Amino acid sequence: MVLIGGGHANVQVLKKLCMNNIKGLHTILISEHFEAIYSGMTPGYIHEDFTKEEISIDLQRLCFNAGATFIKDKVIKLDTNHKELHLQNSPSVNYDLLSINTGSVSNTKKINIENSSKYFFVKPISSLVKNLNQIDQIVKNNKNKIVIIGGGVASYELAFSLKRRYESLFKITILGKKILKEKNLNKKTKNDLKRIAENLNIKECHGEVISISEKYLTLKNGEKIDCDLSLISTGASIESWLLESDLIKDEKGFIKVNDNLLSINDKNIFVTGDACSIDNKPKPKSGVMAVRQGETLKKNIFLKLTGKNLIKFKPQKNWLYLIGTYKNYALLNYFFLSFHSQWCWRLKVWIDRNFINNFKFTNNLGMTKRNFELENFKNTLMYCQGCGSKVSKNTLINYIKKNSDNIHLKDSSIVNNRTLQILQTIDHIKLFSSLNPFDFGKISYLHSHNDILAAGGEVKSLSVSLGVPFSENSVEKFYLEYFMEGIRHEADKNDCIISSGHSYQSQEPGITLTLNGEIKSNVSKNSAKVGDLIYLSKPLGTGYLLAAYFNNSDMLSGNDFEKILNNLKKENFFAVNSARNSDSQTMTDISGFGLSSHLIDICLSSNLSSELILSPDILINTNIDLLRMFQSTSFENNHKSSRGYIRISENHPLKNILFDPQTNGPMLIAINKQNQKKFENYFSNESDIKPILIGRFIEKLEKAIYVNE
Repeated sequence: MVLIGGGHANVQVLKKLCMNNIKGLHTILISEHFEAIYSGMTPGYIHEDFTKEEISIDLQRLCFNAGATFIKDKVIKLDTNHKELHLQNSPSVNYDLLSINTGSVSNTKKINIENSSKYFFVKPISSLVKNLNQIDQIVKNNKNKIVIIGGGVASYELAFSLKRRYESLFKITILGKKILKEKNLNKKTKNDLKRIAENLNIKECHGEVISISEKYLTLKNGEKIDCDLSLISTGASIESWLLESDLIKDEKGFIKVNDNLLSINDKNIFVTGDACSIDNKPKPKSGVMAVRQGETLKKNIFLKLTGKNLIKFKPQKNWLYLIGTYKNYALLNYFFLSFHSQWCWRLKVWIDRNFINNFKFTNNLGMTKRNFELENFKNTLMYCQGCGSKVSKNTLINYIKKNSDNIHLKDSSIVNNRTLQILQTIDHIKLFSSLNPFDFGKISYLHSHNDILAAGGEVKSLSVSLGVPFSENSVEKFYLEYFMEGIRHEADKNDCIISSGHSYQSQEPGITLTLNGEIKSNVSKNSAKVGDLIYLSKPLGTGYLLAAYFNNSDMLSGNDFEKILNNLKKENFFAVNSARNSDSQTMTDISGFGLSSHLIDICLSSNLSSELILSPDILINTNIDLLRMFQSTSFENNHKSSRGYIRISENHPLKNILFDPQTNGPMLIAINKQNQKKFENYFSNESDIKPILIGRFIEKLEKAIYVNE
């Protein structure tokens, strides 16, 4: 099952998977962002009543708790004939069941937007939140005439929020072809909204915009309105790949679905939220409608998977509006009722927090799940062991056809080598729960490549063994292709040949890589000299940070995870190249045994000691409380094996980083003091970060490592 978009409906499906396990089901979420923004709380975020974390749903963490895989990418094509999704940066994905909940984008087909103009879209709401800092800068630079294009209630709430955020720094106009024409707004509410806008000096203007330039907007009647910044909140539309699909659409271009929320011409595709239009029951686009559809969607998906009759979605004829106005005030609209008071604001906050808190997993180590089975699930009492656990031949041949002529599955390959000396290393890494297998393939290669680089080598070929989950058909194909394409993505950068491979099915998916290389420079662990400086090529912390994140620590957000993932995918080749150009002959990679163990190896081999100065700059995440509170399962073994070689204060706040295991960790590089500037300049020219100086080698003393306060 593939879910596209982390909208208000799809996240409810994932939450249900957190509490229910369906045997035989593999779930994938595809979203362009690590976090989903809850639209109901966005105005409160704009006027700084809520933080970014408070209004966000962490999609990676939600997938982890749901037992799903998260792919951060953009869908660019839907091929319903082959049940295949084409992605912008990742291999394609096949689906058996699809749920589309991508929201909408602002419709600007009738507006000519000049390149010199400053404008931002209000939809999708994540785009507005992402661009808020840029809007801040424009307002602060005395660009104080803002026009919100669109006359709906959302434009008024946005205007009220911006007024509170910037106070008297700007003038704001709400401009729309129609003003407050929502059918569910009663007369008193409309009058109150207009009165509040007038009190806040917000101007209303009727008209249809046909062009946006740097200094003004042009209306259809020829009138020009001064404007430094446009916020476009016009009618909704759907993304281009959905428009181009063969799913049947209504006259406005939205996907037509039946009462079960299934596409009317494809019963394997659910569509919810702004992207859909219920056949013969048109309703306005709103977050409330998406939330309500999510309640039906999560039930229908489970009913469909377990072979039961689906239920019908019954849209509300009316729903509650709660519109933030002044500080701690909101306007309530429901049928003929209309109130404007502080208790309305408190009610709004209570409702919004209740919804968003459904997707928080603070310090939850696991939930009890109820077990179900797919309707067509083939329960195997005992999977084949040994060689019988191999991936199916068709899956292998179909993949190999795309990338090689070895369709007859030759037993071995010839790899020509110019020297008799071959560097060789082997590594095995288990798949991180919920991580995109394509990214994991990249990380696995880079992790193994570090060993070749640290030995002064250049990689030439590799052999790979893949363990995919016990599965069939599209699931098996997905893992095999995503693992291999991730490996190929990085191996091709080094002209590394994939010479041989093995595949099998396992309860613990993972990748084993054997890399072969040639020696390019003389590097050893016994050539460090007194006075050599000790550098790291990038920060440390993948071990304890992943432990914290997957233990649902509230100290880490989706943005924090993205930073961890970017570090995991950052290669060390540029750092090694900088070191070689600076005549370094001593280096090692920091991997599973941690910083202390690898540095101790160099000290003992070179008959030296080392002096370190540790600061928060050495960490991927500078929140030291995380380092103190969380540990990877390998931490204790690393600590026991290394602690006798180290002198460090028991109270040192960064003590634990010495023993933290790393995946694709940094290179530890020794640089002669005379080559310091040369190395740092090389490094800075090759990378977007600076090398991290952590200490120096000294004459041999009692301990191998001394850490200064």
